Amino acid sequence: MAKINIGIIGAGIVGERLIKAIRRHGGGEILGVYDINADRLRYMSEEYNLTAVGSYWELLENPDIDLIYLAVPPKYHHFIAMEIIGAKKHLLCEKPLANSTQEAIEMYEAAAEAGIIHAMNFPTVYSAPYKRLEELLKEGLIGDLRRIELHGYFKQWPRAWQQTDWIASKEQGGFIREVFTHFVQIILSCFGGITDISSFIEEAKDPNSSEVGIVATAKLKRGERILFNGFSNIGIEDKLALSIYGTKGVLSLENWRELWITDLEGKRRIEGLENDHLVELLQEVFKSIEGKPSRLVTFKDGLAVQRVTEGLLGRE
Repeated sequence: MAKINIGIIGAGIVGERLIKAIRRHGGGEILGVYDINADRLRYMSEEYNLTAVGSYWELLENPDIDLIYLAVPPKYHHFIAMEIIGAKKHLLCEKPLANSTQEAIEMYEAAAEAGIIHAMNFPTVYSAPYKRLEELLKEGLIGDLRRIELHGYFKQWPRAWQQTDWIASKEQGGFIREVFTHFVQIILSCFGGITDISSFIEEAKDPNSSEVGIVATAKLKRGERILFNGFSNIGIEDKLALSIYGTKGVLSLENWRELWITDLEGKRRIEGLENDHLVELLQEVFKSIEGKPSRLVTFKDGLAVQRVTEGLLGRE
């Protein structure tokens, strides 16, 4: 199997994680990396022995590059992605897909028309805890679905490791876009469409800053209700929990990688659920490029998540 040649646009913290995953996987070769921040680009090229380019167009014009990984702030996804699609490069895009539903529609339609492989970096669905959660739901472990609840609490926003201006901004950032999108994608994947969104957003004192709270309800198209509850800048440690309530018990995916079952016997964690979810994401992308059956979160899925996210933010 020939290696997939990759160009990377955006070398921030999340981009660095994927660079490491590409090295762990071994099936991809990074031919070039670009970032608008010259200091960051210099660091990344030296730290990982990568070829730094002066413009992302050098990556798009390189005939040897098969796949572009786009890891820039959401405001720039649409503009750059449309150029990547125009260059007929396969595309792995960071979430959220775009900065508005209309941009997301245009990106999905253009990618589908171009016939390229288009994928989203929603890695949680490639994790072992999620895969087991999906299996247990199909097995009927918790009986009939009653309700879904997503709770997200953040000691500070942006998080300590994520101190960049755009993540703190109302225009592009906030925990709804950055974190809740992952779980919206999981809900859509497991249960189908989401509708009837009613959302109360607690705004920050600074009108340019992202939200500091949300209480929202929605329902699945099949009927069951969903509760979204989130805070930032409160005096507790970060906690995330997607809880799926059934007639026989509850399944909870907590803090990204913990799967818990609660029933009449109490609450217990399912142990031994570990894998390299980013490597598995890359494996599915590479299989798609090679024309093999794969399980991808595509731009079509990203558009569905975008619609729900914009609804939660009161923009849909």
